[in-house]
Amino acid sequence: MFARYKKQRVTGKDRFKFAEQVSLFGCKEGFIPWLLKKQIPPSQGEPYKWHLGVQSELEKTEYQGSTLVIDLKPAQKKTNLSLYEVLDVWGCSDDGWTPILLLLSGLFVDANPKGIDRNDFLIEDEQREGPIYEFMHLEGGVSGGKLTRKWITPRPSATNAVLLWPDCLKYFVNCIRQRTPKVLG
Repeated sequence: MFARYKKQRVTGKDRFKFAEQVSLFGCKEGFIPWLLKKQIPPSQGEPYKWHLGVQSELEKTEYQGSTLVIDLKPAQKKTNLSLYEVLDVWGCSDDGWTPILLLLSGLFVDANPKGIDRNDFLIEDEQREGPIYEFMHLEGGVSGGKLTRKWITPRPSATNAVLLWPDCLKYFVNCIRQRTPKVLG
């Protein structure tokens, strides 16, 4: 499950208040393609390497003061709380597909949900886990300054792992080095 939360800094802590359930993917409702559309140059084609600083991009929209959160285990609400804030998204759009790299911050990682209101909570900086990186790929690309195809994740299968060609892999490694220099040494 994906959600938009209102985020406010309160004396060394971040306060998260649930705003709404959202989609991250999909050209019609997904926040990632929606934010990306706002920055694609008019004649941009593929290959296209791009970056979204999620909170800074949301600040330029009607969703000021918001962030995006992934509930990694929504079916286990009674026994597990696993919430991750999406900080950054990088992509390599080419040939109608887009591998993406997400930088996440663990707000609650396999936590006991007892006594925690997942709709309104405070997180101290020291409580966050990360950096955490996730690779995915989306069925979609860029042509003539516009998104093409659906910009959705492929259906689950035994063969839908992310394949990274050298140029894209180098781009992602460089992004990790720039954003979190200590991770790769």
